Amino acid sequence: MDTSDAHLSDQHANSVESDLLLWWEDFYLPVFEYIIPKMGNLEGKNVLELGTGTGGTATLLAKQGASVIGIDLLPFRLDEAKVRATQHNVDASIEFALMDAMQLAFKDNTFDFIISKSVLVFTDHARTAKECYRVLKPGGKAIFIENMRYHPFVWLYRRLFIKYSLKLHYFSIRDIESIGTQFDLMEHSEFHFSTVKSLFWQKCIPVSPLYRFSFHLLSVFDSLILKILPFLKRFCWITAMVCHKK
Repeated sequence: MDTSDAHLSDQHANSVESDLLLWWEDFYLPVFEYIIPKMGNLEGKNVLELGTGTGGTATLLAKQGASVIGIDLLPFRLDEAKVRATQHNVDASIEFALMDAMQLAFKDNTFDFIISKSVLVFTDHARTAKECYRVLKPGGKAIFIENMRYHPFVWLYRRLFIKYSLKLHYFSIRDIESIGTQFDLMEHSEFHFSTVKSLFWQKCIPVSPLYRFSFHLLSVFDSLILKILPFLKRFCWITAMVCHKK
């Protein structure tokens, strides 16, 4: 990467607006700071977002110059997404549609990028990946941000409070590698091995300074321990997969 590319990557990483991440902002911010530079300059690029929800990510990308199509299976979410796009003055750059990620109504080689957040867990992974590969342009990238299966605290939380989670296919390292087989090249990074513990000071005993301090401290710890002991990545909370089509 030359100096100009590095500057562009830094510029895009710093342009992530945490309020558009909509929930778990602190936890998704480092994930987006990882993926946004990999998308480069979005001016004039065509982007498809799977499971757009209330449109936060679609709005974020449109504000960086992309033309975005956001799809979802919930009509009321699409209505909320349209309102958010209008509030941020990017409604002319975003189209929202009711559509299934496993049956994309687009021609082959349509999009420069595809992005999704916590969507593949609701689908047949391989089927969705194949559809994404089909509609990606050569040289395009599909970026999947997904919840992982084996983080002990998150696993327990799902068992106790999210009953439908038993029906979902959360990601293991093997699942990540399986997605990679549907593309020509894949890189991935895992996040939040120990930082989840900081939620004690936000959800259980709300003390904002302690939450911020513990989150920062545990983030530094995670970056070190995952480099030293990479096998611990299978116990992280979130994975970000960047899949390439040559």
